[in-house]
Amino acid sequence: EYLNMVRRRAFGDDDHNITLAGAALTDAIYHERRVELMGEGIHFFDLVRTGRASGQVEGFVAGKNEVFPIPIEEIEFSAGNWKQNPNY
Repeated sequence: EYLNMVRRRAFGDDDHNITLAGAALTDAIYHERRVELMGEGIHFFDLVRTGRASGQVEGFVAGKNEVFPIPIEEIEFSAGNWKQNPNY
């Protein structure tokens, strides 16, 4: 229902409604989110959040690339209160 509300707003009619269920509906929602937020820099984080990054992002290493390294200057500035993220 909500996916079709987004599509109705975008297309201005009901000709583009989706009547999927299960995994196909989930894939349609992921696709719609990617299209709606194109250029916002969110897609990579959606892939990581949903556990799909290792299969779709070249060079992505599960267990390492879910977090970014903390700049060494920030760690030094914390006077020992911060530690580097694992695998960096």
